[in-house]
Amino acid sequence: MQEGSYVLAEAPEIDLAVLEAEVAELEEYIVKGDIYRTLRVPTPAGVRMVQMSAGDLLTRLYRLEQERDLLTPEQQTRVDELGKQARATIYSLRTRFHELLKREIKARLDSLNWFLDDVIGDRKRARTEYPFEIRNRQRIELMVEELAEDLTPELKNQISRIDDRIRLIVQPAGFIWDKRLQPVFPRERFWYLYVSP
Repeated sequence: MQEGSYVLAEAPEIDLAVLEAEVAELEEYIVKGDIYRTLRVPTPAGVRMVQMSAGDLLTRLYRLEQERDLLTPEQQTRVDELGKQARATIYSLRTRFHELLKREIKARLDSLNWFLDDVIGDRKRARTEYPFEIRNRQRIELMVEELAEDLTPELKNQISRIDDRIRLIVQPAGFIWDKRLQPVFPRERFWYLYVSP
């Protein structure tokens, strides 16, 4: 793997600032119905432009909840409150939120298909871009969990086909993202983060 070709862990205070902004926008985001929304988020590291999506919000919340023991008591309280707010909003607009999730899964599957089509025969490019592109698959994982029984058979089949295509170009490897994220994304569930082209 080339130096710097992996995904870096975000500092918890940055993740928290972004999550707060996403939760504050969540109801309007769901009602408006666009898959992606750009947010301008003030963080301790400066203003960040963030592309909000349902999958990104679920990933950020999951990551912070999994890293709970590394957070300060104040940060833990903020994560708990944000999780409750997000889940309450999602519950109140569940049908709309689930429709957004299905559309986002389809968009991320399309992106993965394009990536896999583009890197056929170019192992170096595949190896370099894979850690970034596979974020789509990781977000799909958490969206599938949220959808549960609402996941359509069609989407389930498309995910299975993508997984088969990924398996054709990869071999076993160490964790491909920043090692600080490894405890958050165990091999048993996130197998595609432990392989590389």
